[in-house]
Amino acid sequence: MGSRGVARVVTAVVVGAFVCAAYASAAEIGANDDTGKFAPDAGASFYREMAAAGMREAVVTVRWQPSDPVGLRDRALLDLTVAAARSAGLAVVFATYPYPPREVAGGLARPEAFGAWLAELARQYPDVREFVVGNEPNQPAFWRPQFSAGAQASAASFGPFLAAGYDALKAVDPTLAVVGVGLSPRGNDRPSARSNVSTSPVRFLAALGAWYRESGRTRPLMDGLSFHPYPNRATDSLDRGYAWPNAGFVNLDRVKQAIWDAFDGTPQPTTLGGLRLYLDEVGWQVDTTSRDGYAGEENVPVTDEETQSVVYGALVRAAECDPDVAAVNLFGFRDDALRTGFQAGLVRVDGTPRPSLTAVQDAIAQRACPAGNEARWQPMRAVLGAGTPTVRLGRRSIVIGVSAAESVSARACLLRGTQTLSSARRALTSAGTAVCATGRVEANRSAILRLARSPGRQTLALRVSADVNPGRATTVIRVVSGCLTSNTCSVTMGTDVRKSFSRAGSRPRRGRALPLGALRR
Repeated sequence: MGSRGVARVVTAVVVGAFVCAAYASAAEIGANDDTGKFAPDAGASFYREMAAAGMREAVVTVRWQPSDPVGLRDRALLDLTVAAARSAGLAVVFATYPYPPREVAGGLARPEAFGAWLAELARQYPDVREFVVGNEPNQPAFWRPQFSAGAQASAASFGPFLAAGYDALKAVDPTLAVVGVGLSPRGNDRPSARSNVSTSPVRFLAALGAWYRESGRTRPLMDGLSFHPYPNRATDSLDRGYAWPNAGFVNLDRVKQAIWDAFDGTPQPTTLGGLRLYLDEVGWQVDTTSRDGYAGEENVPVTDEETQSVVYGALVRAAECDPDVAAVNLFGFRDDALRTGFQAGLVRVDGTPRPSLTAVQDAIAQRACPAGNEARWQPMRAVLGAGTPTVRLGRRSIVIGVSAAESVSARACLLRGTQTLSSARRALTSAGTAVCATGRVEANRSAILRLARSPGRQTLALRVSADVNPGRATTVIRVVSGCLTSNTCSVTMGTDVRKSFSRAGSRPRRGRALPLGALRR
């Protein structure tokens, strides 16, 4: 998320200790809000309000400045506000990251210096047991450059900082929880974009996993993954997500899949191995035009207070039903006074409660997922949302239509005779296969592959593989017969096509694109 000003920049996280895959405790609920750090009483009354709402933790931002690698400018404020939050019964989470991004891009930041600073921070504040390392490194507002020579670059440059932070904190105390990344829910993946050159969360994770595998590192990077499932617009409902490769709250399965694609088979656990998700920045901004205490003009579309209340209650209840979600931290607990900031709190700027405060209190009080509502997830090993391919047979060519819910690479080959699925797979990867066509298919779009035909019985084979994980692929085959000559084909193509496809149980209607067949993995 973007900066909320010097006094109100919050990234966040939550936790509890890292837990094994066999058991996942209920999600902790908290708020990401630096209001207490800058309050005259160091946040004593602010943190008591949070605790009274049923919240269990407070997230405090602590930035590392590369040009001052041993500095801690907020030390005096942190001493007081950590004590105030602890006195209110709240756990304190430090959200840490290098800043400003121009110093990262300028080469002033060194992973080992960042790690040393984190280690000293942990020693100075032994009551703080959880650290977020990173804040939206897939966004240029917090990490630059995003691309180099057109290739994704921010993940590979951020990775060493996450690794150094993990190692340094674990050296101080192995029981400290290290929550990594702090992913933004969106990115445009466009190196030449006019503004906000950024990386989508799915593609950032893929690039981070590629860096990790190439690095040869034998230790994990994180105990949990921090993700910021903001809506695309505050007017969106909770169940309205993003198109791939971006992701919101309703797309958590997509995030879990991206983690699995990136790290399966490495020392870094996925959610199948105990990694949990920390939804440590999320909020729906509301209309404040009729309220006193606010200044400036609203800069984004906003929702109303009643809708926010419904969304927040549903958000907390849904998190309770997902065993992979460790925490939800609202951004923040009390509004900013300037409308160019953030107005998504449970409490208005004048201290009066919104309806969402009661909604969140009630949802926290339930602390149970209704039977049968528990979320269950297993990784997909085939292409996500692969549409049934279509085929049009011409006298001299075959046209194949391909689509999927993620970006893929496609390769189609026309093989002699009748092939089995296994022999077709081998042929698809052979450089000597005679008649083949390849192409890329963007997510939720379709593309066409064309092959030249020849007489006789042949097998049409198509392999579609995920861009973010080429090992996750779908292969289909169909025998193509008939049309031994161009005259025969032109006269009897409809009949011959129906016969050849009916052997696999497909009976397409005349004049329509013909399904290539059921997807087979």
